[in-house]
Amino acid sequence: MSHGRHLVLVVTVILVLSQSSYEKAYAQSGNANWPYPAYDSSNTNFDPQTQINNNNVAQLQLSWVYQVPVNPFHIAGAAPALGIETTPLVVNGIVYFATPYNRLIALNSGTGGVVWYYQVNMSEFSSKPWWASAYIVSSILYNNGTIYMMASDTSLYAFDGITGQVKFVIPDTGKSIPGNTGYYYGEKAPLIYKNLLIVRASTTDYGGRGYVAAYDLTTQKLMWSWYSVPPAGGQPNWDSNSSLGNVQAYQSDWGTTNYIGGGAAWGLMAVDNSTGVLYFSTGHPSGLYDAALRPGPNLYSDSVVALDAATGKMIWYYQINSHDVTEHEGGWSISLAQVNFGGTTKKVIVQAAKNNYIYVLDAASGKPLYDPIKIGPQSSNNPNDNAGSNSNLTLSQKVMVGNRICPGPDGGVEMSPAIHDGVLFVVTQNACGLMTTGPVTYKAQTINGYIYNGDPSAPQNSTLYAISLSSGQRNWKFEMPFRYQGSSAVVSGGVVYVIDRSGVLYALDEQSGNVLKSINLGGLGAAGISLGETLRGEEALFVPAGGGDLPSPTPGVVLAFALPANTAPPPGISIEEITSIALGVVVIVMALYIIAKRGARRGAV
Repeated sequence: MSHGRHLVLVVTVILVLSQSSYEKAYAQSGNANWPYPAYDSSNTNFDPQTQINNNNVAQLQLSWVYQVPVNPFHIAGAAPALGIETTPLVVNGIVYFATPYNRLIALNSGTGGVVWYYQVNMSEFSSKPWWASAYIVSSILYNNGTIYMMASDTSLYAFDGITGQVKFVIPDTGKSIPGNTGYYYGEKAPLIYKNLLIVRASTTDYGGRGYVAAYDLTTQKLMWSWYSVPPAGGQPNWDSNSSLGNVQAYQSDWGTTNYIGGGAAWGLMAVDNSTGVLYFSTGHPSGLYDAALRPGPNLYSDSVVALDAATGKMIWYYQINSHDVTEHEGGWSISLAQVNFGGTTKKVIVQAAKNNYIYVLDAASGKPLYDPIKIGPQSSNNPNDNAGSNSNLTLSQKVMVGNRICPGPDGGVEMSPAIHDGVLFVVTQNACGLMTTGPVTYKAQTINGYIYNGDPSAPQNSTLYAISLSSGQRNWKFEMPFRYQGSSAVVSGGVVYVIDRSGVLYALDEQSGNVLKSINLGGLGAAGISLGETLRGEEALFVPAGGGDLPSPTPGVVLAFALPANTAPPPGISIEEITSIALGVVVIVMALYIIAKRGARRGAV
């Protein structure tokens, strides 16, 4: 073999071993990314990383700040509802988030520099008759190299995660919903099960017909649809599937009014990929019109629902509030978890609701494993909350006009909880409300309706609870002096993270609830934090703040916090990996020695 060939061999060995050693030492581990809105498809909001933990979280320092650009659109009668609501995704060293005005932005996780961005043209939305004139993007999704975002006009976009190029668009998914006479807006990311993109739109009090739909990921063809409420005008046999859940049949449920609407599946959905079951919660009926015009339990509003993800067929439901007159829906998300009950592990669905009850249901059957857990202060003037078969199914809101309602329509649980090791971390808002009556616009007409308002004279604060899901017992609680709405709880490295509405980030010890660190972000807290690694393998916290409907609205910021360089643990380098690097060096030295020795022999000849 020639000297040149020996050199090529050695260089090849060096490159292979160096690449292998570098990849082992610095490649991002399986928990380096945050690809879902709530970390995973079960909505646990638990990140198993340990670089940032309860022993060093107090040393976190600000790494960079990204100032969100000003909204370039001025659409009459339309405004963002909260602020930056998108929990940032972190994948392969890139941070992704969306603004209320439908701009998707990708940042370098280590520097905060812009990698790419895409702006949806919102100036076209006003020409779409189904659009509710509301805009916000509250979650996005990463899957297999693609970022998915639903625009406010209900169009679904798929982007290449590296380049930002649009792969495809499913336009106007809320345009032609059968039986709909209301309006929609898009805000939530889809969920992917096998080759299906599962979507839905929000409607709140815009009167749209709640639905969930699935599209083929390859062809973008609509595969199935499921509806939470009957079409406008009613459907006499709407109660035909009531035997699948906890509510008795009620002939002509919802009545025959054209005002029927609501029940949107606007929270985060979960999917069990091993069983093919899709789980989600539905919202309240449209609350502007008289509830006496919608007699019955109003299936399947205010419900936890399980569908066959492949077909859309309902497996079970559990209605938490029948004939809701206080807008006490399940809300932001449901969670799928595994909990130990007396030595037996069981899959459960956890739903924390605005009525301040927590429901723990058997994931297979939908049956409660024990009585709902009550949190928060004493409730008042909530006649149908958790009443089940004792609910007044013909009740009107008239009985509540002028009375204080606690929790109010913006009270109770208004966020996504976190679950780790059988413990639920959930925040409730202690905020009451008042109901008034007067002319309102509903489905393009003026009616004498009902208006839910906050009660500024009542205390407004919030409480974080740590609750054992196996027993329903509280482990500890932490009081916060301000409201709490929109920011998910997160647990990671023995630390629980929460952000109140005033913009204070709290880092609490997972076991005790003691405050380990607090940071005043200087802006509205309306989205959860995420954790992820930079390309160098350093873990960081990514925190959105600001924006929304404050008296002086600002575009908001995204902040990154990390440990100082001299205190951060090595980024995933184990003893085995160090040994691998050392062996590689030994092999390289030996190869160089052999070449040198053979070269010396030839020189002697």
